[in-house]
Amino acid sequence: MKLSTAIGALLTGIPLGALCATVGDAHAAAGDHIRLGDAEVVPSVELRGIYRTNLYLTEGESTTFYGVTSGAKEQSGTALRVHPALTIGLESDSTTLDFNLDYQAVKYLEDEHKNLDRYKDIETGLRLNALRESAVGIKLDQRFHITGRETEAAYSTSAYINHLMNNSTAKISLRPGSSLEIDVGGTYSFDKYDVSGDASQAGSPALNSRTAYGPGVDLKWAFFPKTSIVASYKQTWFDWENNLVDTKGDGINIAEFGETLGVPDGSEWRATLGLRGRLTEKLVLGLIAGYGQMSYDESSVPATAAPSESFDRDLAGFPDGLLTIVELGYHASEDHVFTIGYRKAFQDVYFTNYVDFHNAFLRYEGLYADRYGLKANVGYRYEQYLGEVSRDDHLINAGLDLSYRVTKFLDIGSNVKWVQRGSADGLHPEVEYDDITVGLGLTATY
Repeated sequence: MKLSTAIGALLTGIPLGALCATVGDAHAAAGDHIRLGDAEVVPSVELRGIYRTNLYLTEGESTTFYGVTSGAKEQSGTALRVHPALTIGLESDSTTLDFNLDYQAVKYLEDEHKNLDRYKDIETGLRLNALRESAVGIKLDQRFHITGRETEAAYSTSAYINHLMNNSTAKISLRPGSSLEIDVGGTYSFDKYDVSGDASQAGSPALNSRTAYGPGVDLKWAFFPKTSIVASYKQTWFDWENNLVDTKGDGINIAEFGETLGVPDGSEWRATLGLRGRLTEKLVLGLIAGYGQMSYDESSVPATAAPSESFDRDLAGFPDGLLTIVELGYHASEDHVFTIGYRKAFQDVYFTNYVDFHNAFLRYEGLYADRYGLKANVGYRYEQYLGEVSRDDHLINAGLDLSYRVTKFLDIGSNVKWVQRGSADGLHPEVEYDDITVGLGLTATY
């Protein structure tokens, strides 16, 4: 289990009557999706072959922890992926609803990589905006996913950190005028991290879990038809089930930290103000700035932990507390869009106190002759982890996707992606890796 490369990533109501009442009107043709009155139902399935050069995200060296040797197992491999998905969109004069359900199964062709087979990744989400033309409305947002992050534990029966996340938000929308909207409500989230039992010092798959909750306020003032002033404030309290985390993994020096890491409970607040909208027919701008703080409770870490002044390492002051989003989109035409952006933010993580990061990216998306698609992106993220584990990383990624629309309901495509993590300060070469992914597949959409 590589604690050092994992990042601590994340109220439902479906108006079933609105859908069921229109079942008798269902009709569809290939590529036109399924219509149920005001609802649009879009099922799809993707089949893809994937080749990766570094499955366990290591440099391929043999490592030993607590008597278990990972060995120099072959790092490259080929997998088959099946990805069915369903989206439902409903829009009426007073209500909009968006629902998605995604499932993903991955099977590796090489028997030695069967510990990377995975059949339980799922993602679902629901967003409801009810009474949107009224002076008082309701907004609900529900997100749930189960995902896996590969680790260097090639010896383990499952070389993944399993992350279960549920995030629920409910807000009341107040509209004192046609151009002003104020959303007041709260958010509750739950994160759970598991590993394979043989990748844990204690032999238990339960690594850690966190609950977080707090109120929030969002304001939007549309002073032009397509341009708005936006502001937000959010307060969050978070509690970890385990304030001592197993250090087993090649990203942690046991001689330096001992067999456990202290992960304190804490709280944060953040406030932002900015501009979002279309400046011209071709230019779209997002410009947001803000400030926030994260405070940690050193007393939440049990006294059995080795003394450390870093348990209560707080985030405060400039530039650490600065929040920034700058994003500029250039729509050269309806089918060609360029986007450049920068983001500065921070977040709580499960193996130390927090990470403060800078992220810059450039993207292009184009469609040629209504059939040939091209997507390209490149990004750089600088991460500063602070707490008992303190280090600086850089993360570079680049990707290229090509697609061809065979018919209205069938696309074939290929992609290549490169990811590199490195030690920006040169002091932690054990976290470094390069991984290249090449894929080829087809997607059927009804």
